[in-house]
Amino acid sequence: MLEEAFEAIRSGFPLVLLAVVPAMVLIISPIAVVDAAHEFTVYRMQQYDLQGNSYGCKSAAISAEARTIDSSSIARKCVLLRADEVAHGKYLEVLDRGPSSVVILLQSNMSKEEVQRFISFEAELLALESNIPVYFAYENEDLKDVYSRVSHSTKQESGSALQAVVDSATSVGYQLVTVSPQNKALPDQKLVNIQGVLHGLGVEDQLPAIVLVAHYDSFGVAPMLSTGANSGSTGAVAMLEIARILGKLYSNSRTHPRYNVLFLLSGGGKFNYQGSRKWIEDAADTTGSSSLSNTKLVLCMEALGSEDSKSLQMHVSKPPSSNSVAHSMYSYMEKVRLAVESHPDYEMSMVHKKIRLSSDSLSWEHERFSIRRLHAATLSSLAEHTDPARRSILDTKDQVSVDNLVRNIGIITDSLIRQLYNISHNDTFDLMTGDLSVQRDKVQSWLEFLSSQARPAQVMGEDHAVVTALATELSNHVRGVQKVAFKADKRDPEFMFYDGLSFQMSASIVRSAVFDLYVTVLVAGYITTIYFFVMKFNLFLSMVKKSLLCAQNA
Repeated sequence: MLEEAFEAIRSGFPLVLLAVVPAMVLIISPIAVVDAAHEFTVYRMQQYDLQGNSYGCKSAAISAEARTIDSSSIARKCVLLRADEVAHGKYLEVLDRGPSSVVILLQSNMSKEEVQRFISFEAELLALESNIPVYFAYENEDLKDVYSRVSHSTKQESGSALQAVVDSATSVGYQLVTVSPQNKALPDQKLVNIQGVLHGLGVEDQLPAIVLVAHYDSFGVAPMLSTGANSGSTGAVAMLEIARILGKLYSNSRTHPRYNVLFLLSGGGKFNYQGSRKWIEDAADTTGSSSLSNTKLVLCMEALGSEDSKSLQMHVSKPPSSNSVAHSMYSYMEKVRLAVESHPDYEMSMVHKKIRLSSDSLSWEHERFSIRRLHAATLSSLAEHTDPARRSILDTKDQVSVDNLVRNIGIITDSLIRQLYNISHNDTFDLMTGDLSVQRDKVQSWLEFLSSQARPAQVMGEDHAVVTALATELSNHVRGVQKVAFKADKRDPEFMFYDGLSFQMSASIVRSAVFDLYVTVLVAGYITTIYFFVMKFNLFLSMVKKSLLCAQNA
């Protein structure tokens, strides 16, 4: 029996060593397959041309090993930055060290100070033209794991030379890759205006008109992360609520005022207000520029729900004369503001800022109309056009006060009604009662709908769900609602968009070249050992057999 057992071992054991042992090593290996790679969505930084100037990120493809900002060498690497550690000076320092790309991770639990610092950083980042890919991503559990491992590997890049060699063999790195073609210009990309009208009582062409304007799209450093809750949503929400209230007055013959009210939800808001420019050009080309003289006031609305604001500003390019409709509206708003007993500290002010024709972009939407010598103003809870929150991906619903928004809509609507009916400025009776009162639930519902999704101008086509919903709601209250799509003039385009707004990025585990060298040495040593063991296997087996026989005889 013992002879047969040794004969079986002699014929098969070398093969077991060569085949089974490596397989067992792989099975008990501590590296889990599920940890070898992660995949997540990343959002590319803005890229567009405006007035012949290029802005944002020109590149899209990434294929580089990940590093953190504390790494000793980030040249030709992809740098992972956390939003709470980003500042303008630190970002420029990173760029000076020659990375191939940057991925900025957004946390959901940033403090108020960190949010404000990042919003300010956004404004500065948008002013830079980047030749390397810059992406943004929400930090989930997978990304936290990737960042933690890369950060741990980075911290090991210190100490003695021997320690560095050992650490380089045992540390884990990640290769970040985006499968993204070269980004292309979109010369046929269209912007969409949504417009309608409430006709006054009388001969339409002879009646004075007030135009209400609000842009509905969003803007931020990463288009597909920009929800524009305050800057892009509240003006559109106010427009819909005002249209609902005025629609009731205009549909009743007993309360039909002698004013035309025009509504414009404009596209391309932060791209120099292209929608308003198109509307003005169409009004001049279609019916003659003389018809614009019937427009007594253009009221633009933006950022009406700032959480920390207890004021409402009327921004103008030129102080209105005492007999103008703009001055009358401001006086009405002052009276109505004083009647808001629940907010005794609420303030109303007029902010005068001249138009800078030498600038590439306008500061407020009303400036588009003021250039055409129309009386125009922007109503906003923001005191300055330079407020960076107007162009931030962190302009989210959390930054909006529904109470402030409802209050501002009420003041604007009340004042507008007084202007339409030429009510005495000394009368302070409450107009906003019953069906004419602002419906908070409706305002909140529309705010949540708009601010729950990214609405960059680059994707706001005629069939987009937001455009369709806004047009449908507006048509419930006003007449002649239509969607007007337009694109840039190909001969001399004022704006140009580019594709590639978001991609899937994979993060795969990689080891250093030193690790590969160690593996090569170990494999060579294993093969050498097995070779000599197999060559001397009979001698070894004879020795074992002799020992067992001696033990048996004893």
